[in-house]
Amino acid sequence: TANAGVAKTHPGATSFNALHALDYLEYAYLQRGEDEKAKAVLERAVKATSFDDPSFAAGYALAAIPARYALERHRWSEAASLVSPSAPLPWDHYPYALAVTQFARAVGGARSGQAPVAQHALTKLEAIRDQVKKAPPAGPYDWAGQVESMRLAAAGYLAHAHGDHEEALRLLRSAADLQDKVGKHPVTPGEVLPARELLADLLLEMNRPVEARSEYEATLKTAPNRLNSLYGAARSAKLAGDEKAAREFYAKLAGVASGDSVRAEIGEARSALR
Repeated sequence: TANAGVAKTHPGATSFNALHALDYLEYAYLQRGEDEKAKAVLERAVKATSFDDPSFAAGYALAAIPARYALERHRWSEAASLVSPSAPLPWDHYPYALAVTQFARAVGGARSGQAPVAQHALTKLEAIRDQVKKAPPAGPYDWAGQVESMRLAAAGYLAHAHGDHEEALRLLRSAADLQDKVGKHPVTPGEVLPARELLADLLLEMNRPVEARSEYEATLKTAPNRLNSLYGAARSAKLAGDEKAAREFYAKLAGVASGDSVRAEIGEARSALR
């Protein structure tokens, strides 16, 4: 409907409302493990080159959709290789949209053994944060705080890659707490990866499943039915010896998932329920 209206008033342009809707669709497909459909949404979004309204919603969607596609599937090298959107939009009006790409590159680089990529992206995140701090407020939302939360989370994974695990946890806890303080993201479905989920992932990697489960459950309160958090909570419960809770989380995951998904996490959940 959005594109039909735009075709009459701005021939050849893409509706910013349509792009915003595609970001919602991308998120939904990824939570159901429908990766091929998510890929089709990505391919459609990146073809957009002109817009009916060069709004923040359009810019955010163009940055978020590729980042979601890589990060939600834990394709870290893919995330590290992302480039900022090249669409002709007034990015200087909302540089925090471009922070999404740098966050994905930083986390992807740190988690795929590409520390220089991660460090370069972190430097760009710092610059974006400082730019946002100096600019007049773009409404009541704390964009500088949001960008700083992303920077802290990515820096935590780079510290982990360097073997400084306690510093990594400190940074990720700070990121999660700051994200909580900043509050609900103004553009739903929001963050491309919740900081608290990233903290939980790290705790699980460090064989601290009880703490990890607590953080996954906290994530699920604000982002219900997230595939990665349901799976992480199930694994955490299982590793801690709570088979009943693990089965309950696996059942929730299987209930959210698409029937034809081939995502490994969903396959594990189905096997656990047999």
